[in-house]
Amino acid sequence: MSRSLPHPPRPGQEGGVTILIALMMLVLLTIAAVGMSRNSFRNIVTSGFSRQGAEARNTADSGLEWAVFWMSQQNAPAATGNAQQLNSTQNLLLANIALSGQSTDIITQGAYQPGGALQAGMTLPTPAGTTAGYTLGMTRMGKMPLTNFSQAGGGTGGGLYNPGSGVQGQASPAPDIWAVRSDAQVQQGGVTFTHGVEAWITTPTIQQ
Repeated sequence: MSRSLPHPPRPGQEGGVTILIALMMLVLLTIAAVGMSRNSFRNIVTSGFSRQGAEARNTADSGLEWAVFWMSQQNAPAATGNAQQLNSTQNLLLANIALSGQSTDIITQGAYQPGGALQAGMTLPTPAGTTAGYTLGMTRMGKMPLTNFSQAGGGTGGGLYNPGSGVQGQASPAPDIWAVRSDAQVQQGGVTFTHGVEAWITTPTIQQ
């Protein structure tokens, strides 16, 4: 009985298989390259967002430190411009007890709303195409309660916590408590990054 042997592949068929494999490899490499380029772009965007977010956070901290500095009685006499306006708002809140507990814009002296327009003098130097600044709100929270003290150091007129004589004739020498909020805005390429921080601080009683 005779059997037919398999025919060897023709040269044309071998070339077609090679081209098909090459095309499949090319498609796979293209897909891999596109995936890697997307990951690289995503990393670049994420890095940019992280940098702008950090800048917004630092800007908010700068605003808070600025407010704390100028609220000090030692620095207030040298205040000008917005710093002088901050001291004016501070005195307004001390004189009007009805405003206690309400966040007040240090510039307009109205109700504070985060994200308002940046005031001149409350922006930071930035590269071209970028704007960075902050807005500030101040809230008088009342007096710091003095507890666990039988007397608080300092003689007449010399200490801040003398319950018997007070300081400079004041009947309530306890420090004032303030809540100060700083809201930063960093704008770049049509995108605005925001960050808010708040701190509670005390200041010696200001004589009215």
